[in-house]
Amino acid sequence: MKRVLAFLVFLFVLPNALAEGYDLPLDSLSEWTGKKAISVVSNVPDLDKDTEFLALLGRLSVRGFDVNFGRSGFSDEGLVLEVLEVNDKIAISIKSADSQKYLLSTFVDQAQQATSVTDFSTSPQRILPLPAGFNPERVEALPGSARADSRLIFLSNATLALGSLKDGNIQVIDKLQSDIKNSKAIYLSIGQSDSDPNPEIAVVWGQDRDISGKGQYTKIYSQLFEVSGEELREETEKTENVAIRFINNQLHVQRYELLAGDIGKLMVASVKGSGIGAGEESSSLSDREIFSVFPIDDATRISVAESYLELQSPGGKPFPRLELGRVSLPRVAMPLKERKIVTTPDYAYSVNEQYLSIPRKVMAEEGEVITFLRKRRGAFAGLTSASGSDVMVSASWDRSSPGAGFSITPIREINSFVIDFSYVITGDESILVVLANEESDSQGASHIYIYSVPSG
Repeated sequence: MKRVLAFLVFLFVLPNALAEGYDLPLDSLSEWTGKKAISVVSNVPDLDKDTEFLALLGRLSVRGFDVNFGRSGFSDEGLVLEVLEVNDKIAISIKSADSQKYLLSTFVDQAQQATSVTDFSTSPQRILPLPAGFNPERVEALPGSARADSRLIFLSNATLALGSLKDGNIQVIDKLQSDIKNSKAIYLSIGQSDSDPNPEIAVVWGQDRDISGKGQYTKIYSQLFEVSGEELREETEKTENVAIRFINNQLHVQRYELLAGDIGKLMVASVKGSGIGAGEESSSLSDREIFSVFPIDDATRISVAESYLELQSPGGKPFPRLELGRVSLPRVAMPLKERKIVTTPDYAYSVNEQYLSIPRKVMAEEGEVITFLRKRRGAFAGLTSASGSDVMVSASWDRSSPGAGFSITPIREINSFVIDFSYVITGDESILVVLANEESDSQGASHIYIYSVPSG
């Protein structure tokens, strides 16, 4: 009993004190410089039949670890993965074989793990195929109007498209082709920076480039478009080495000169003629990254990273995080100032660049955010098929006590990998539009999931 109590106290002071299933963060393993071997020790029955646990072992193998699970012998070097039943929970830890260094320690609630997320939505689900050869990476809904259809903007690696959602079908009305060779979609946002009634579209594309024998970097291009009737029109020329985004309906800009490793301050954009420039600093947001910050009001904002979001107060401590599961695409490359040499028993190689992931979308309103949890697991090396479901969720907090954390309400489970989503109100109907793909790297077939909920 004393041993269990000591372990409980130790768990409480570590990050990620409560996990869901075996979807564990493994970034801490990068700190390990010893033998890349892991032995599994467990008293959990039928663990070898648990597909989620086997997927965890697959992730460890991908990271270069030789996993000893069910084989005879136990190494006194390397790491130990302990999976132990403690009352009604499973205690999981990854530690050095001599127990002198802990890299991960957490609890899994067995009852919670065995129960799937409840779907609170009673509205019907519609799954709409997209036109052949059309594989968007981003989606935004245009503001509602008196039209009978809903208008959507899609951004793919090579095109910007205006679409119509009507009578359960999606049609492409107009599209513009990127003239950037091998471009890839980075970000899409909608707002209004001028006085005319036409909605404006801020687009960010990237282009991966090689640095003669020294790795890669991503060249960033931004451009402003507008919707005029049934047409997409260019409002500005392409601007290099800057990223743009509408934040609370105001266009912002940030220098993104990744070849030089230079990401500037977040500024309010200045549109003059056909060019996009920087105006004044964006007050309390100037030190933030343009794709990761979602202001709530003057006092609070949501900051989103690759695997979590957190509520922040400018100048104050961040409040508790909400773990979302890792989503790493799209991402951009930036050269390292000093390359790293990685050695293994068999070979050595150099790492010349670092990758910055563009965070998933968060729709932030006063006291609530809508986003998605990455719960679905990809297939592993032909041995397992994709499993689990991503989950659209609403996360709220008590404004009088934000330190208490988030209250989570599941909206929908989706048996595909969520890429992006948008939310539009047309007449008396609220529509959640979810863009999903059969593959985690967006290389499979894309679908649109539609959920209609009466607003009153």
